[in-house]
Amino acid sequence: AIKPMKETWENQQRFIADASHELKTPLSIIGANLDVLYANREETIDSQIKWLDYASKGVKRMSGLVQSMLALSRAETENTLSDKSSVNISRMLNEAADLFEIAANTKNIAVARGIPGEIVINTYPALIEQCIHILIDNAVRYTPAGGLIRILLSKTKTAVLLKVENSGDGIPECDLSKVFDRFFRLDNSRTDQGDSYGLGLSIAKTNIEKLGGKINVTSGENEKTIFTVKIPV
Repeated sequence: AIKPMKETWENQQRFIADASHELKTPLSIIGANLDVLYANREETIDSQIKWLDYASKGVKRMSGLVQSMLALSRAETENTLSDKSSVNISRMLNEAADLFEIAANTKNIAVARGIPGEIVINTYPALIEQCIHILIDNAVRYTPAGGLIRILLSKTKTAVLLKVENSGDGIPECDLSKVFDRFFRLDNSRTDQGDSYGLGLSIAKTNIEKLGGKINVTSGENEKTIFTVKIPV
């Protein structure tokens, strides 16, 4: 009886510790640049604009991180869901792919789609849409210039299967078990992590589990990475 409570408490403490660690960097950036401004208060704003820009970037990063943490907290703690509705997964997936097409094009990434025209299921649209966006965004971030992303959708009698594949350096076997952990990011300087905070895949996993489904990843060093989502129908 005590074990679940103990695990919940430990998870909360780990989350607080990880969040505090992540917030230290933007706070340090803001503080350091404000110190420079105070030390040169007789200067004009124009002459000190770069320090203001650095501080602004720190604020934006901290704001994005807080928003991501709030999204994860809501995903993990809110038990109430809106009513299910009929969702055209094919259309939703194509629209999401269209949204990320510009980002893919700027890196010369090819996007191949295998999406049948009309796969419709009764589900919670907001949860599945957020998961789709996270997976495609993740693929664009971790696919090198000139690489390939494949978005595949199929349906069986019992489930809808969504696969998002991307070429690239892959995920070492030792890291596969960590990819859905909070704040986990691959230590790879060749990837375009941008404003990633290592929370997206945790949110996606939580959403899929709320739908009664499963999500897993297969990869290896210098191999393609495949995220597979299975949602019961």
